[in-house]
Amino acid sequence: MKEKVSDSEMYKQVNDLPVQIKEALNAPLPPLPVSKTVCVCGMGASALAGEVVSDYADSTTGSPITVVRGIELPGWVGHETVVVCVSYSGNTKEVLMVYDEARSRGCPVVCITVGGELMQKCISHRQVLIQVPGGLQSRGAFGYLLGYLSRVLERMKICDAATALKNILPELKRHRDRLVSEENTLVEDIAKALLHKIPVIYSLANMRSSAIRWKTQINENSKFISFCGSLPEFNHNEIVGWTNDENNRMFMPVILYDDDASDIIRCMTDTSIGILRDKKLKIILYHVKGSCNLEKNLKCIIVGDFVSLQLAHLRKTDPVADVPVEEVNSLVIVDGDEQLV
Repeated sequence: MKEKVSDSEMYKQVNDLPVQIKEALNAPLPPLPVSKTVCVCGMGASALAGEVVSDYADSTTGSPITVVRGIELPGWVGHETVVVCVSYSGNTKEVLMVYDEARSRGCPVVCITVGGELMQKCISHRQVLIQVPGGLQSRGAFGYLLGYLSRVLERMKICDAATALKNILPELKRHRDRLVSEENTLVEDIAKALLHKIPVIYSLANMRSSAIRWKTQINENSKFISFCGSLPEFNHNEIVGWTNDENNRMFMPVILYDDDASDIIRCMTDTSIGILRDKKLKIILYHVKGSCNLEKNLKCIIVGDFVSLQLAHLRKTDPVADVPVEEVNSLVIVDGDEQLV
């Protein structure tokens, strides 16, 4: 029997995004610290949950949310800042390092994880622990991570992301169902167009998290190089490369087009698209509408997730398989001296 995209375990995890969000929104929470400032720390899909909520907070009256993807906290983080450490596995080295730094600064910490060393540290130090369901890939547990993080930030009065998620959940389910219906070929058409190209995903600045998710899902599920960027920043630098580099046809621009954007932003976007088309470059446009920034970001993310699985299917690769990173020689320049490491 010919294997289908829907046979993959990752397909089920991606398809369950609305279910995961609903479960997280309805789960009990422990008492949480109160603060006007918060810093969300994570890597990969764990950090992406923070990026999505940060995009939403920036588009509303919510407080700013800083997302740290690294091993150091910003200098302004002090004992009054709540540090939320998100690591699905609980063993992400960068998050563990940030956790230790947060404790050294006297910050209250909230940990969102399945278990691992992060959970052990959290219990040992009597910090706030929120344990999420296990047995998934970190990128396949995105709905849980987003739902729990949104509830934490809403309970802390940072932004009303949990309420917004609850309101848009029915539409997200309908959107998902339309995409996976047999008569809908959108996902397959996009995947086929990307198959022999290097995808470069662009979104407006208020939806940068969806472009990041497309890129990383194509990287991890499809085992495929991909990049991302944002508009209108594109107009100030990347447009020069797209229109002058003879290698531009190796790449495929994918533009996540916000139909609800302001007239001036849509005009800027349309101008960029026109310039690319004048150069006879093929473009993939995905138009999205929604009641709020959060809905539009998640609709784009759902499309991108399924596209990455279809790409994996076309490339005959297992989206669940973790490909080990082999050691390679890297050229590092230290104080002007070149060294191979």
